[in-house]
Amino acid sequence: MFKYEMHSHTKVGSGCGVFSPQEIVDYFVERNYTGLCITDHFFNGNCAVDGRLPWREKVVRYCDAYEQTKEIGYKRGLDVFFGFEYTCNNGAARDSNFGTDFLIYGLDKKWLLSKGESILSMPVNDFLKMVREEGGFVVQAHPFRLATSYMNHISLFPLFTDAVEIYNANPNTLGAPNNMAVAYAREYGFYETCGSDIHGPGQKYLCVLYTEKRAETIFDIIAQIKKRSVRCTIEES
Repeated sequence: MFKYEMHSHTKVGSGCGVFSPQEIVDYFVERNYTGLCITDHFFNGNCAVDGRLPWREKVVRYCDAYEQTKEIGYKRGLDVFFGFEYTCNNGAARDSNFGTDFLIYGLDKKWLLSKGESILSMPVNDFLKMVREEGGFVVQAHPFRLATSYMNHISLFPLFTDAVEIYNANPNTLGAPNNMAVAYAREYGFYETCGSDIHGPGQKYLCVLYTEKRAETIFDIIAQIKKRSVRCTIEES
């Protein structure tokens, strides 16, 4: 089977990222991965790109993390795919869905450039509906994680997501939050995926998505998720 990381961050795209593109490629090559998906925090989250820049320049700089990683990965035999982590940010943090995250796969730089600042202020339901209608695949990331420093409740979106990240290896999601995500996904019949939510070296566990076939594009991975032929695991790093 083939090993994939579906939820990772770099310091080029994420304000909380530690890995450079070279470092993240080296990290996953050393662990015999087939590929990884770069899912840096988008502009409404903890993004490393200056939010005051014009939209086009922001998109170009944001996608630079993926493009650098892809180029380095190609030389090392590691496949690199694009995604982004969208954060609900449509109101006061204590009175909204703020902090709820979604991993968006299947859209690209061209799609982002065709949009504008207005997508950041769209109601989350409208944004997710648009993403799905325009070919994106929506995964609710770590749905039962509760970051109490800026969240006071958990928000679920069963009508607007395709899949659930049932395993997440971030230390604040291990245990009960993952167990609840598994139960939620299976009760509602969602497609299932997983991701390490890795920002840098030193994380104790990784979440590995195993596929039966090697993916040439992100759509090949999505297709295998939809066939329910993938296997999600939590493993020591």
